[in-house]
Amino acid sequence: MKKPKIRELKEAIISLVSKPYTTKFPNQPHKPFPRFRGKPQYNEDECVGCGGCFQVCPSNAIDMIDNLEDKKRILIHNPDKCIFCGECERNCITKKGIKLTEQFDISYLKEPEEVTHKVEHNLILCIFCGEVIGTEKHIRHIYKKLGNLAFSQPNLITEAIKNLNIKTEYEEKAVPPITRQDTLKVICAKCRRISFIEDEKKKTKR
Repeated sequence: MKKPKIRELKEAIISLVSKPYTTKFPNQPHKPFPRFRGKPQYNEDECVGCGGCFQVCPSNAIDMIDNLEDKKRILIHNPDKCIFCGECERNCITKKGIKLTEQFDISYLKEPEEVTHKVEHNLILCIFCGEVIGTEKHIRHIYKKLGNLAFSQPNLITEAIKNLNIKTEYEEKAVPPITRQDTLKVICAKCRRISFIEDEKKKTKR
């Protein structure tokens, strides 16, 4: 039998008197290290519903549903698909709409539908064709970012009018084809393109 070395004896004594490196979880709560990437969580006050998190999620853990009848956009996070990569937080345009938390113990015995986390936003639809333009909070976010430059875009002009508490009288639906005089009332890229195409056709006929 080989005699223990002095180094091995030293390590054995130190291990007897020192605390273990691992924590006492689950008997005691575990405090994760800084910059730990845990379960993402939406902030309903800061999220504007732009859908950026949905577009960049590599594991398709975020669903985006546009309900045109109720004019609602629903963003749903599915933790069973999430790989906690942090792309949703990194690409959030407000930097506060979705954040990775310190929550790591996310084993569930419930159905997947019962553990999903979601946020809802009001949609803005084109008054001509009904296409989705964006959410109200997203338009307001852009309007605040641009300031006076917002008056160069019809959607943002509409939002500026709302902020000034001026009631608009244009509520009726237009009948195609869209004319040049409707351009400032058009609020989606599809209808605006149609109006310019119609103008070009008239020019070529002349």
